[in-house]
Amino acid sequence: MRRLILGSTSPYRKKLLASLGVTFTQMQPDTDERPNKDEDPRSLALRLGRSKAQSVADQLQTEAHWICIGSDQVCHLERKLYGKPGTSEQAALQLTAFSGCWVTFSTSLALITSDGQKFSAVEDYECRFRTLSRNEIETYIQLDQPLDCAGSFKAEQAGVTLLRDAKGRDINTLYGLPLMLLSEALQSFSYSIFDFIKKP
Repeated sequence: MRRLILGSTSPYRKKLLASLGVTFTQMQPDTDERPNKDEDPRSLALRLGRSKAQSVADQLQTEAHWICIGSDQVCHLERKLYGKPGTSEQAALQLTAFSGCWVTFSTSLALITSDGQKFSAVEDYECRFRTLSRNEIETYIQLDQPLDCAGSFKAEQAGVTLLRDAKGRDINTLYGLPLMLLSEALQSFSYSIFDFIKKP
């Protein structure tokens, strides 16, 4: 049986993958996440997802029977990138910019197997923010502390109340790991997600 390896230290991706009940190992990739000059958001997400999967695959060269998962999310508004804010002040600036706008979250998924098979793709999830008051923004940031989230909000928590509308096939894409796409990718390698479910 192949081992499933999550090439990410993100607690959010760990929680999402664990929600499927699968057995997996989490490893830290060594990836420079800085964008290249004039790189468009979806290309950036795809490149970083592939790089993370490859970084972990390189660490497993002496082992066999594994599948590495890499993923990255890029938040963007009219091609401008919005990363993890880090501070409440930066989070407030991001959410102020999003007020009344459609914002896109592009999340990549990249898989590499020990026998050289590869898969990579990007899925978008679009969010339309309400017109937000300064008080709403400041109160929300204090409540959810979304300082380690691209786009400065946690849709799986109170952040959903900041939205007026949303478009996308898989809400998990917005949360940070497109699980429907993961299932499809494993199927392309002739596996089912159920092959990795913890047995009682």
